[in-house]
Amino acid sequence: MKLNKFLQKIFKKFFQNLFKMLNGNIKLNNNIDNLKILVHEINSLEIDEKIYNVKKKIYEIDDARIYTDLVENVSIIKNKELVQEISFQQIDGELKDANYNKVLLEGTPRLIKKINGSVISLAQGVSGTNYFHFLFDIITRLKLFSKIINLEKVDYFYVQGNAEWQINLLKEFGIPEKKIIDCNEYRHIKANKIFAVEHPWYETGYFQYEIENIPEWIIYFLRKKFINLSKKIECSKKIFIDRSDSKFNHCKLINNEEIKNFLIQKGFQSFEISKLDFFEQVYLFKNADIIVSPHGAALSNIIFSNSKLNLIELIPKSHPSKKCKRISNILGFKYLRVELENKISKFNQIGDMEISKINLEKILKNEL
Repeated sequence: MKLNKFLQKIFKKFFQNLFKMLNGNIKLNNNIDNLKILVHEINSLEIDEKIYNVKKKIYEIDDARIYTDLVENVSIIKNKELVQEISFQQIDGELKDANYNKVLLEGTPRLIKKINGSVISLAQGVSGTNYFHFLFDIITRLKLFSKIINLEKVDYFYVQGNAEWQINLLKEFGIPEKKIIDCNEYRHIKANKIFAVEHPWYETGYFQYEIENIPEWIIYFLRKKFINLSKKIECSKKIFIDRSDSKFNHCKLINNEEIKNFLIQKGFQSFEISKLDFFEQVYLFKNADIIVSPHGAALSNIIFSNSKLNLIELIPKSHPSKKCKRISNILGFKYLRVELENKISKFNQIGDMEISKINLEKILKNEL
């Protein structure tokens, strides 16, 4: 085992050095003016006849590269220099400055895929493949870009993932599948022109703490864009979100079947969100008056809910996310955060949880 790890390190170092010879060493740029990058400033956005004060910059870069490790780093490179204003490095959940970007140490150990034309960068590492992040971080970038750029005239969009739901969301912005370049297929590209924008809302610190400061404009933009595209399904007004289908091993109910059956007896209908397409999810949440759910990305859909919604979120005590509280405050829902004891395992540092039928029944009587 030790020998294998040693050989892996040697192999990795060899390829890093090989690609440094091919692609060059990357250094940090400290004066963006030297790179002759065109910067477009956004000062406001109009959504549903309301003007929001939004200060963001879009960078237009000729003859540039994008490299991603698919996990924590996205590097925008011009003349072998890292453009720190729009490169992204989220290390262990914390947004770091560009000095932490991996390419400064390891280079760009992938062959370059040359793209003839213009590319909008929607890359964000692995977080960008999560449902919440794709909506709130990636899709909202398109709203910012559209302030300056005609999206129809852009040749390609560089985005991580090609799941059907991602493709369908991008189509709503007039982006056909043939224009999507998947980061998973090409981790290192060079294009005639690259457009990149600052993160729509995440500017510093740990993501889970910053999420409670999501700007109001993002919530109203997503709501207005998609709420009328819902696809009708047969569903109750009382919904339980069954998280047992999640590929992430945290924030699940250990006694999920017991709670699900209990709520079904109370007139709730249970749904595994992965079995619904995006537009069916919009309808489910738009139609619901009561939702009981463990914490998870599926609850991002409350941005489509009606003002009568009564939301009960079950969440481990150690989890800092205030996403649902923030959205509920903005849209005027009744919201209860039920913090439960963590059931932490060797592979699960956030924890799963458990709630008894007796305690849940008390909560329902008090809240409904």
